[in-house]
Amino acid sequence: MNPRYRRLLSDYNKIVKEYENHPYIVVDFENDVFPPEKYFVKYNGIKGIALSQISTFENKVIEEIRNHVIEINLHLNYPRYKPLCYIRTKIFHPNFRFAFPNEVCIGDFWAPGEDLVDIIYKIGDMIQFKIYNVDSPLNGVAAKWAKEHMKLFPLDNIELRQTNNKTEIRGNNNNIEIII
Repeated sequence: MNPRYRRLLSDYNKIVKEYENHPYIVVDFENDVFPPEKYFVKYNGIKGIALSQISTFENKVIEEIRNHVIEINLHLNYPRYKPLCYIRTKIFHPNFRFAFPNEVCIGDFWAPGEDLVDIIYKIGDMIQFKIYNVDSPLNGVAAKWAKEHMKLFPLDNIELRQTNNKTEIRGNNNNIEIII
């Protein structure tokens, strides 16, 4: 088994485990290759924004959107190089290009040691404007708008990473007990 195959299989297993019954994220994949090399991530109920059809060059009219679809392609050079991520639903964001090829810039937020689960969460945080980069944008108009409206961010404050463990800390001045 080669290293790429092991990584693809590891990503697949982590994704299946992490997103089973997730309240906001659904992950599908193409069935023609196993382990998958293409994933479709659906973010449901997460606030993002898009330009309204009545927007003009001078007047940007923003509308709220709560459903988003991202396509993630794991090319032959993955994981040495970042996966290719594409937005399949409209969005207005400095790091999403909603013009061909509809890229999502994860380069500022990706390292080869990160797995696909981390990337999926980061893109969800990007949609909510929890993280974004206006200094090297894919969408200059959205970057300019974001700089002028920073007080609106984050758009949503949903914690996407779900934890099954509840940690409780009890104690007094002499003893601390951590219950996991």
